[in-house]
Amino acid sequence: MQRRTFLLSTAGLAVPAFFPGRRKVSLTAVRQTIGQHLERLLDPSGPYGSYRGGVGKRPDFYAACDVAQMRAVMGEDLKTSLTERQRTEWVGHLNSFANRYRRDGSYEDTFGHSPLHANGMVIGALGVLGGKQAFPNRLYEPFDTPEKVAPWLETIDWAAQWTASHLFWGGMHCFSLSRRCTDAWREAVFAWLDAHLDKRTGWWRRGVPHADRHQPLGGSVHILPMYEHHGRTFRYPERLVDSVLALQLPNGRWLQTTDVNRMSYLELDALYALKFAGRQLPHYRRDAVQRAVSHYAEGVVDYWQIHRDALLALHPHYLLAAVGTFGLLQHFLPEQFPDTRPWSDIFSDRRFYQTSAVEVLG
Repeated sequence: MQRRTFLLSTAGLAVPAFFPGRRKVSLTAVRQTIGQHLERLLDPSGPYGSYRGGVGKRPDFYAACDVAQMRAVMGEDLKTSLTERQRTEWVGHLNSFANRYRRDGSYEDTFGHSPLHANGMVIGALGVLGGKQAFPNRLYEPFDTPEKVAPWLETIDWAAQWTASHLFWGGMHCFSLSRRCTDAWREAVFAWLDAHLDKRTGWWRRGVPHADRHQPLGGSVHILPMYEHHGRTFRYPERLVDSVLALQLPNGRWLQTTDVNRMSYLELDALYALKFAGRQLPHYRRDAVQRAVSHYAEGVVDYWQIHRDALLALHPHYLLAAVGTFGLLQHFLPEQFPDTRPWSDIFSDRRFYQTSAVEVLG
Protein backbone atom coordinates (compact mmCIF):
# COMPACT_ATOMS: atom_id res chain seq x y z
CA MET A 1 0.00 0.00 0.00
CA GLN A 2 1.53 3.31 -1.12
CA ARG A 3 1.07 6.25 1.25
CA ARG A 4 2.60 9.68 1.43
CA THR A 5 2.15 11.76 4.52
CA PHE A 6 1.31 15.41 4.14
CA LEU A 7 4.00 18.01 4.78
CA LEU A 8 3.03 19.89 7.90
CA SER A 9 5.87 22.31 8.43
CA THR A 10 5.39 25.95 7.60
CA ALA A 11 8.33 25.77 5.24
CA GLY A 12 6.41 23.26 3.14
CA LEU A 13 3.35 25.45 2.61
CA ALA A 14 2.76 27.84 -0.25
CA VAL A 15 2.82 31.04 1.82
CA PRO A 16 3.19 34.21 -0.26
CA ALA A 17 5.51 37.00 0.81
CA PHE A 18 3.93 40.06 2.40
CA PHE A 19 4.42 43.22 0.36
CA PRO A 20 4.72 46.57 2.15
CA GLY A 21 1.63 48.68 1.55
CA ARG A 22 -0.73 45.74 1.22
CA ARG A 23 -3.81 46.46 3.32
CA LYS A 24 -4.12 44.38 6.46
CA VAL A 25 -7.19 42.96 8.14
CA SER A 26 -6.65 42.38 11.84
CA LEU A 27 -8.20 39.02 12.58
CA THR A 28 -8.01 39.97 16.25
CA ALA A 29 -10.51 42.74 15.50
CA VAL A 30 -12.54 40.44 13.23
CA ARG A 31 -12.71 37.84 15.99
CA GLN A 32 -13.90 40.41 18.49
CA THR A 33 -16.53 41.79 16.10
CA ILE A 34 -17.88 38.35 15.26
CA GLY A 35 -17.77 37.27 18.90
CA GLN A 36 -19.87 40.28 19.94
CA HIS A 37 -22.35 39.49 17.17
CA LEU A 38 -22.62 35.86 18.26
CA GLU A 39 -23.39 36.99 21.81
CA ARG A 40 -26.38 38.89 20.41
CA LEU A 41 -27.62 35.68 18.78
CA LEU A 42 -27.81 33.73 22.05
CA ASP A 43 -31.38 33.12 23.22
CA PRO A 44 -31.46 34.63 26.75
CA SER A 45 -34.39 32.42 27.73
CA GLY A 46 -32.88 29.18 26.39
CA PRO A 47 -29.99 26.93 27.37
CA TYR A 48 -26.44 28.00 26.65
CA GLY A 49 -25.69 27.23 23.00
CA SER A 50 -29.21 28.09 21.87
CA TYR A 51 -28.20 30.39 19.03
CA ARG A 52 -30.62 32.14 16.74
CA GLY A 53 -30.47 32.16 12.95
CA GLY A 54 -30.20 35.96 13.11
CA VAL A 55 -31.09 38.84 15.37
CA GLY A 56 -34.80 38.53 16.15
CA LYS A 57 -35.08 35.06 14.59
CA ARG A 58 -35.73 31.73 16.30
CA PRO A 59 -33.00 29.44 17.64
CA ASP A 60 -32.23 26.62 15.22
CA PHE A 61 -30.11 23.49 15.00
CA TYR A 62 -27.69 24.65 12.31
CA ALA A 63 -26.99 27.94 14.08
CA ALA A 64 -25.95 25.99 17.21
CA CYS A 65 -23.63 23.79 15.10
CA ASP A 66 -22.26 26.71 13.09
CA VAL A 67 -21.35 28.82 16.11
CA ALA A 68 -19.51 25.95 17.82
CA GLN A 69 -17.40 25.49 14.72
CA MET A 70 -16.87 29.22 14.18
CA ARG A 71 -15.58 29.74 17.68
CA ALA A 72 -13.23 26.78 17.30
CA VAL A 73 -11.93 27.98 13.91
CA MET A 74 -11.17 31.35 15.50
CA GLY A 75 -8.88 29.63 17.98
CA GLU A 76 -11.12 29.03 20.99
CA ASP A 77 -10.89 25.78 22.92
CA LEU A 78 -14.50 25.33 23.99
CA LYS A 79 -13.59 22.50 26.34
CA THR A 80 -11.60 24.93 28.51
CA SER A 81 -13.22 28.31 27.78
CA LEU A 82 -16.73 27.18 28.76
CA THR A 83 -17.95 25.94 32.10
CA GLU A 84 -19.06 22.34 32.39
CA ARG A 85 -22.65 23.56 32.70
CA GLN A 86 -22.39 25.63 29.52
CA ARG A 87 -21.00 22.70 27.54
CA THR A 88 -23.63 20.33 28.95
CA GLU A 89 -26.42 22.72 28.03
CA TRP A 90 -25.03 23.25 24.52
CA VAL A 91 -24.73 19.50 23.93
CA GLY A 92 -28.22 18.97 25.30
CA HIS A 93 -29.58 21.69 23.03
CA LEU A 94 -27.99 20.07 19.97
CA ASN A 95 -29.34 16.65 20.92
CA SER A 96 -32.83 18.08 21.45
CA PHE A 97 -33.00 18.13 17.64
CA ALA A 98 -32.29 14.38 17.38
CA ASN A 99 -35.14 12.53 15.68
CA ARG A 100 -36.77 10.68 18.55
CA TYR A 101 -39.28 8.97 16.29
CA ARG A 102 -36.73 7.32 14.02
CA ARG A 103 -33.98 7.05 16.65
CA ASP A 104 -31.59 6.39 13.76
CA GLY A 105 -29.01 9.06 14.55
CA SER A 106 -30.60 11.69 12.29
CA TYR A 107 -31.26 15.27 13.34
CA GLU A 108 -34.10 17.61 12.40
CA ASP A 109 -34.24 21.32 11.49
CA THR A 110 -31.43 20.89 8.98
CA PHE A 111 -31.56 24.23 7.12
CA GLY A 112 -32.56 22.47 3.89
CA HIS A 113 -29.67 20.02 4.00
CA SER A 114 -29.69 16.23 3.92
CA PRO A 115 -29.58 14.09 7.09
CA LEU A 116 -25.99 13.11 6.24
CA HIS A 117 -24.90 16.74 5.93
CA ALA A 118 -26.53 17.41 9.30
CA ASN A 119 -24.63 14.41 10.63
CA GLY A 120 -21.34 15.99 9.61
CA MET A 121 -22.34 19.29 11.18
CA VAL A 122 -23.31 17.82 14.54
CA ILE A 123 -20.21 15.61 14.69
CA GLY A 124 -18.13 18.76 14.22
CA ALA A 125 -19.96 20.67 16.93
CA LEU A 126 -20.07 17.83 19.45
CA GLY A 127 -16.40 17.10 18.87
CA VAL A 128 -15.23 20.54 19.94
CA LEU A 129 -17.72 20.58 22.84
CA GLY A 130 -16.78 17.14 24.15
CA GLY A 131 -20.30 15.73 23.75
CA LYS A 132 -21.88 12.62 22.27
CA GLN A 133 -24.68 12.01 19.78
CA ALA A 134 -28.11 11.17 21.16
CA PHE A 135 -28.57 7.76 19.48
CA PRO A 136 -26.59 5.07 17.64
CA ASN A 137 -26.15 6.12 14.03
CA ARG A 138 -27.87 3.96 11.39
CA LEU A 139 -27.38 6.49 8.59
CA TYR A 140 -24.18 4.69 7.58
CA GLU A 141 -25.92 1.36 6.91
CA PRO A 142 -26.34 1.83 3.11
CA PHE A 143 -22.54 1.89 2.68
CA ASP A 144 -21.02 0.43 5.86
CA THR A 145 -19.36 -2.70 4.39
CA PRO A 146 -16.71 -2.96 1.65
CA GLU A 147 -19.25 -4.70 -0.60
CA LYS A 148 -21.63 -1.74 -0.38
CA VAL A 149 -19.05 0.94 -1.17
CA ALA A 150 -19.00 0.92 -4.99
CA PRO A 151 -22.78 0.56 -5.47
CA TRP A 152 -23.41 3.48 -3.11
CA LEU A 153 -20.79 5.70 -4.75
CA GLU A 154 -22.39 4.98 -8.10
CA THR A 155 -25.60 6.60 -6.82
CA ILE A 156 -23.91 9.97 -6.24
CA ASP A 157 -24.97 12.61 -8.78
CA TRP A 158 -21.46 13.34 -10.04
CA ALA A 159 -22.75 15.86 -12.59
CA ALA A 160 -24.19 18.00 -9.75
CA GLN A 161 -21.69 16.93 -7.13
CA TRP A 162 -21.41 20.21 -5.20
CA THR A 163 -24.57 19.30 -3.31
CA ALA A 164 -24.45 15.54 -3.84
CA SER A 165 -20.97 15.28 -2.29
CA HIS A 166 -22.42 16.47 1.03
CA LEU A 167 -23.57 12.86 1.33
CA PHE A 168 -19.98 11.69 1.08
CA TRP A 169 -18.68 14.32 3.51
CA GLY A 170 -21.23 13.69 6.25
CA GLY A 171 -21.50 10.01 5.38
CA MET A 172 -18.47 8.11 4.13
CA HIS A 173 -15.89 10.58 5.45
CA CYS A 174 -17.42 10.63 8.93
CA PHE A 175 -17.87 6.85 8.93
CA SER A 176 -14.20 6.40 7.95
CA LEU A 177 -13.32 7.80 11.39
CA SER A 178 -15.78 5.63 13.31
CA ARG A 179 -14.81 2.81 15.64
CA ARG A 180 -17.04 0.63 13.46
CA CYS A 181 -14.98 1.24 10.34
CA THR A 182 -12.39 -1.27 9.10
CA ASP A 183 -9.19 -0.91 7.10
CA ALA A 184 -10.77 -3.03 4.36
CA TRP A 185 -13.64 -0.56 4.08
CA ARG A 186 -11.31 2.42 3.80
CA GLU A 187 -9.24 0.63 1.16
CA ALA A 188 -12.40 -0.03 -0.88
CA VAL A 189 -13.35 3.66 -0.79
CA PHE A 190 -9.91 4.93 -1.78
CA ALA A 191 -9.65 2.33 -4.53
CA TRP A 192 -12.94 3.51 -6.07
CA LEU A 193 -12.07 7.20 -5.72
CA ASP A 194 -8.62 6.75 -7.23
CA ALA A 195 -10.02 4.76 -10.14
CA HIS A 196 -12.57 7.47 -10.97
CA LEU A 197 -10.32 10.50 -10.59
CA ASP A 198 -9.66 12.33 -13.86
CA LYS A 199 -5.90 12.48 -14.35
CA ARG A 200 -6.27 15.40 -16.77
CA THR A 201 -8.09 17.70 -14.34
CA GLY A 202 -7.77 16.31 -10.81
CA TRP A 203 -11.59 16.35 -10.57
CA TRP A 204 -14.17 13.65 -9.97
CA ARG A 205 -15.78 11.88 -11.75
CA ARG A 206 -13.89 10.87 -14.88
CA GLY A 207 -16.16 10.69 -17.89
CA VAL A 208 -19.13 12.50 -16.33
CA PRO A 209 -19.74 16.05 -17.66
CA HIS A 210 -20.33 18.58 -14.88
CA ALA A 211 -23.61 20.47 -14.76
CA ASP A 212 -21.78 23.81 -14.49
CA ARG A 213 -18.35 25.28 -13.78
CA HIS A 214 -18.79 25.20 -10.01
CA GLN A 215 -19.60 21.52 -9.57
CA PRO A 216 -16.17 19.81 -9.57
CA LEU A 217 -14.60 22.27 -7.12
CA GLY A 218 -17.59 22.33 -4.77
CA GLY A 219 -17.77 18.56 -4.92
CA SER A 220 -14.09 17.71 -4.59
CA VAL A 221 -13.54 19.55 -1.33
CA HIS A 222 -16.03 17.30 0.44
CA ILE A 223 -13.86 14.33 -0.55
CA LEU A 224 -10.32 15.67 -0.24
CA PRO A 225 -10.38 15.88 3.59
CA MET A 226 -10.69 12.10 3.77
CA TYR A 227 -7.33 11.88 1.99
CA GLU A 228 -5.86 14.46 4.35
CA HIS A 229 -7.19 12.96 7.57
CA HIS A 230 -5.99 9.47 6.67
CA GLY A 231 -2.62 10.60 5.29
CA ARG A 232 -3.36 9.23 1.84
CA THR A 233 -1.68 10.29 -1.38
CA PHE A 234 -3.87 12.25 -3.78
CA ARG A 235 -2.68 11.16 -7.19
CA TYR A 236 -2.89 14.37 -9.21
CA PRO A 237 -2.18 17.42 -7.02
CA GLU A 238 -0.63 19.28 -9.98
CA ARG A 239 -3.82 18.97 -12.01
CA LEU A 240 -5.89 20.03 -9.00
CA VAL A 241 -3.86 23.23 -8.69
CA ASP A 242 -4.13 23.85 -12.44
CA SER A 243 -7.90 23.37 -12.37
CA VAL A 244 -8.50 25.61 -9.36
CA LEU A 245 -6.36 28.40 -10.79
CA ALA A 246 -8.12 28.10 -14.16
CA LEU A 247 -11.50 28.58 -12.46
CA GLN A 248 -10.57 31.90 -10.87
CA LEU A 249 -12.49 34.80 -12.39
CA PRO A 250 -11.00 38.20 -13.31
CA ASN A 251 -12.55 39.73 -10.17
CA GLY A 252 -10.55 37.28 -8.02
CA ARG A 253 -13.52 35.13 -7.07
CA TRP A 254 -14.36 31.54 -7.96
CA LEU A 255 -18.14 31.79 -7.67
CA GLN A 256 -19.74 33.32 -10.74
CA THR A 257 -22.50 35.43 -9.23
CA THR A 258 -23.82 38.96 -8.82
CA ASP A 259 -24.08 38.46 -5.03
CA VAL A 260 -21.92 40.99 -3.21
CA ASN A 261 -20.87 38.38 -0.62
CA ARG A 262 -17.26 37.65 -1.60
CA MET A 263 -16.77 34.98 1.07
CA SER A 264 -18.99 32.18 -0.17
CA TYR A 265 -18.38 28.49 0.36
CA LEU A 266 -16.91 28.14 -3.13
CA GLU A 267 -14.19 30.68 -2.28
CA LEU A 268 -13.49 28.70 0.88
CA ASP A 269 -13.39 25.56 -1.27
CA ALA A 270 -10.85 27.03 -3.69
CA LEU A 271 -8.49 28.13 -0.91
CA TYR A 272 -8.74 24.77 0.83
CA ALA A 273 -8.05 22.86 -2.41
CA LEU A 274 -4.92 24.98 -2.96
CA LYS A 275 -3.82 24.40 0.63
CA PHE A 276 -4.47 20.65 0.32
CA ALA A 277 -2.48 20.32 -2.92
CA GLY A 278 0.25 22.59 -1.59
CA ARG A 279 0.95 20.23 1.28
CA GLN A 280 1.85 17.52 -1.20
CA LEU A 281 3.59 19.75 -3.75
CA PRO A 282 4.63 22.96 -1.97
CA HIS A 283 6.61 24.39 -4.88
CA TYR A 284 4.31 23.60 -7.80
CA ARG A 285 3.21 26.88 -9.45
CA ARG A 286 4.01 28.65 -6.20
CA ASP A 287 4.04 32.14 -7.71
CA ALA A 288 0.74 31.59 -9.51
CA VAL A 289 -0.89 30.38 -6.29
CA GLN A 290 0.50 33.43 -4.48
CA ARG A 291 -0.94 35.78 -7.08
CA ALA A 292 -4.33 34.05 -7.05
CA VAL A 293 -4.70 34.16 -3.28
CA SER A 294 -3.46 37.74 -3.06
CA HIS A 295 -5.85 38.86 -5.81
CA TYR A 296 -8.77 37.30 -4.00
CA ALA A 297 -7.62 38.69 -0.64
CA GLU A 298 -7.72 42.28 -1.90
CA GLY A 299 -11.43 41.92 -2.62
CA VAL A 300 -12.00 40.44 0.84
CA VAL A 301 -10.40 43.50 2.45
CA ASP A 302 -12.89 45.76 0.65
CA TYR A 303 -15.81 43.46 1.38
CA TRP A 304 -15.11 43.29 5.12
CA GLN A 305 -14.63 47.05 5.37
CA ILE A 306 -17.75 47.97 3.39
CA HIS A 307 -20.20 45.10 3.85
CA ARG A 308 -19.46 43.55 7.25
CA ASP A 309 -22.90 44.47 8.61
CA ALA A 310 -24.58 42.71 5.69
CA LEU A 311 -22.38 39.66 6.27
CA LEU A 312 -23.23 39.55 9.97
CA ALA A 313 -26.94 39.78 9.10
CA LEU A 314 -26.76 36.45 7.25
CA HIS A 315 -27.59 33.13 8.88
CA PRO A 316 -24.60 31.78 10.89
CA HIS A 317 -24.16 29.00 8.33
CA TYR A 318 -23.01 31.61 5.79
CA LEU A 319 -20.92 33.40 8.38
CA LEU A 320 -19.16 30.07 9.02
CA ALA A 321 -17.95 30.16 5.40
CA ALA A 322 -16.48 33.62 5.95
CA VAL A 323 -14.76 32.59 9.19
CA GLY A 324 -13.22 29.54 7.51
CA THR A 325 -12.13 31.72 4.59
CA PHE A 326 -10.40 34.12 6.96
CA GLY A 327 -8.65 31.12 8.50
CA LEU A 328 -7.35 30.01 5.13
CA LEU A 329 -6.27 33.52 4.22
CA GLN A 330 -4.30 33.65 7.48
CA HIS A 331 -2.67 30.37 6.45
CA PHE A 332 -1.55 31.80 3.11
CA LEU A 333 -1.03 35.44 4.19
CA PRO A 334 -0.32 35.48 7.92
CA GLU A 335 1.13 38.99 7.90
CA GLN A 336 -1.84 40.45 6.05
CA PHE A 337 -4.38 38.65 8.27
CA PRO A 338 -2.71 38.63 11.69
CA ASP A 339 -4.05 37.54 15.06
CA THR A 340 -2.50 36.57 18.38
CA ARG A 341 -3.87 33.06 17.85
CA PRO A 342 -3.90 30.80 14.79
CA TRP A 343 -7.19 30.24 12.97
CA SER A 344 -8.08 26.97 11.24
CA ASP A 345 -10.72 25.97 8.68
CA ILE A 346 -13.65 23.58 8.52
CA PHE A 347 -11.96 21.02 6.27
CA SER A 348 -8.40 20.74 7.59
CA ASP A 349 -9.25 20.91 11.29
CA ARG A 350 -9.32 17.34 12.60
CA ARG A 351 -11.30 18.44 15.68
CA PHE A 352 -14.43 18.59 13.53
CA TYR A 353 -14.18 14.93 12.54
CA GLN A 354 -14.06 13.09 15.87
CA THR A 355 -16.64 10.49 14.94
CA SER A 356 -15.17 7.85 17.26
CA ALA A 357 -15.34 10.25 20.22
CA VAL A 358 -18.92 11.47 19.72
CA GLU A 359 -20.66 8.34 18.41
CA VAL A 360 -22.89 6.12 20.51
CA LEU A 361 -22.57 2.43 19.64
CA GLY A 362 -25.72 0.38 19.98
